[in-house]
Amino acid sequence: MTATARTTYVVVLAAALIASGLIWDISWHRSVGRDTFWTAPHLLEYIAALLVGVSCGSLILRNSFGAALPERARMVRFWGFHGPLGAWVSVWGSLAMLVSAPFDNWWHNAYGLDVRIISPPHLLLGTGMIAIVLGAMLMALAEQNNAAGHTERGVSVLFAVAAAILMLTRVTMTMEYTGFPNLWRSRLFYLISAASFPLLLAAVARAGRLRWPATATAALFMLFSLLLSWVLQNVPPPRDSLPSITR
Repeated sequence: MTATARTTYVVVLAAALIASGLIWDISWHRSVGRDTFWTAPHLLEYIAALLVGVSCGSLILRNSFGAALPERARMVRFWGFHGPLGAWVSVWGSLAMLVSAPFDNWWHNAYGLDVRIISPPHLLLGTGMIAIVLGAMLMALAEQNNAAGHTERGVSVLFAVAAAILMLTRVTMTMEYTGFPNLWRSRLFYLISAASFPLLLAAVARAGRLRWPATATAALFMLFSLLLSWVLQNVPPPRDSLPSITR
């Protein structure tokens, strides 16, 4: 397994943790409130973002100083460093997420608890999340196109998993427009859904090498959604946070 493939596995795992932390954070806000920035969902999201930055940064440094010249020539060069395009995209996504952390904390201290998902710090956070998953998809796609046999199948599955996580992230970020049954008869619900999901599934169907890549991506998206719904409702809130709701 190549260093890029190993990094791709790490980034996809971190992206899954970030998506889980995002949904957990929303449910935490709705049931507990926001007592402090140092909640478990926040820690999960930002530790995973830091993991992405360290792993992709290490890959870029390794390729910049340890790879042969012909191999470096096939990579993206930025500020004198060389690395796969997906690694650069994920690094910038990790940086955006980490920068959004103090911004989001200041925003809550200045304006209180958000009543909407879409706010300036959340937009920066969501952009970073999407960039991380897109970077993982690009690295998996590059490995898939250069691999064969069992390795090709493994990274093809990884590509579908990353696409499903991207879909889950998009659904969560647009939840206030598409996530509630009373909105499903509105024009905005169909505009957002039609602009987002068919295009992603068509791209996966075109680029993926599984037998039914779009179907596999949609099935994984449903599986992730169900698992998070089944698990998070059984996670009890911290005892010391419940009285703060009434204060």
